[in-house]
Amino acid sequence: MNENTHVASVDLGATNIRAGIIRKDGTVVAFSAEGVSKGSCAGGRAVTEQIASMISSMIKKTGITPDAIGISTAGPVDQKAGSVIRSPNMHCPEIFLREPLSDLFGVPAVMLSDCKAGVLGEYFYGDAASAHTVVYLTFSTGIGCGVIANESLLSGADGNAGEVGHVLVDMNYHVQCGCGGFGHWEAYASGSGIPKFFRSWYEKKCEGRCLAKADLSTGQILQSANLGSRLFLEFTEELAVVNGRGLSTVIAAYNPDLMILDGPVVRNYPSLVAGKMATQVEGYLRMPEIRLTKLEGKAPLIGAAAAAFRIGVL
Repeated sequence: MNENTHVASVDLGATNIRAGIIRKDGTVVAFSAEGVSKGSCAGGRAVTEQIASMISSMIKKTGITPDAIGISTAGPVDQKAGSVIRSPNMHCPEIFLREPLSDLFGVPAVMLSDCKAGVLGEYFYGDAASAHTVVYLTFSTGIGCGVIANESLLSGADGNAGEVGHVLVDMNYHVQCGCGGFGHWEAYASGSGIPKFFRSWYEKKCEGRCLAKADLSTGQILQSANLGSRLFLEFTEELAVVNGRGLSTVIAAYNPDLMILDGPVVRNYPSLVAGKMATQVEGYLRMPEIRLTKLEGKAPLIGAAAAAFRIGVL
C-alpha cells in the first residue's frame, strides 16, 4: 500500500456522475453529483471533460491535491485502454477515462467497473471484511455484481466478471435488453427495465382486452404497489419470481456467505423488492446472509478510492 493521504474518486453511471475527494479512512471530504452530460459524445470527450471539471472544482474548493484518482464506471470496460466500451446503458461507443484523467492531473489513476468498486467499498469501508466470499449486487439503471473471495477481487480476463445483468432469467415475456439480447435479468428488474417488463406483463395478462396504460416509470410502478394497488402488487410478485431466478444464479455461481444489495431500486423499496426476491431463491445451495448496503449509495465511489489507495496492490 502506498502512502497516499487523499484521492479523487469518480463514480460514472448511465444517468449520474458522482465525484469526491476521499481521505484514507474513507471520509468523504468533498462530494459533487451531476447528471451525465447530454452533449456531443464523439470519443466520449464530453463525459470525460465533465468529470475533469468536477474534480477540478473540488480541488479548488478544498485546496487538496489528490495523490491518485480512482474511477468506478458502469461497464463493460476495456482495462487495457482504460475505457468504457459499448455500454448498453450509455450512448457513447467508447469513453476514455483512465489516461486522460491521469495525464490532466499528473497522478496515477485506476479504473474498474462500478460493481467491483462497490464490493471493494463494502469490504474496506463497510462491514463485509469478515466474509469469506462476498457478493455486491446492485439494481440501478442496470444490474451487476462484484465478488471478493478469500480476500481477492474477481476481475475476469478483461475486467468484466460479474456482468450478471445479462444472465437469462425468462423465456416467456421476451423483453429486449439494452445490449440487444432477450430475457436478460437487467431487461426485467433494473431501473431501466422494470417499465418494459411491466408493459409486457400487462399486455400478456390482459390478452388484448385491457386499455393500454400510459408509460410509467419504475418509481411510479413500485410506489403504486407500495400504496396497495392490487394490479401493481400482482406485478411485483412476478418481478420477485424473475429476481429469484437471478439471485439463484448468482448464488450457484459464487457460493457467497454474504450478499449485499444496493442501488435505488432496492434501497427505495427494500421490503417490496429485496424482501420479495429473497423468498423466491431456489434452495440448491446454502442461502447466504443478505443485507442492504449501509453506505447509502456511495459504495462504488468509496470503493474506487480504496482501489486508488492500493494502486499496484489489487
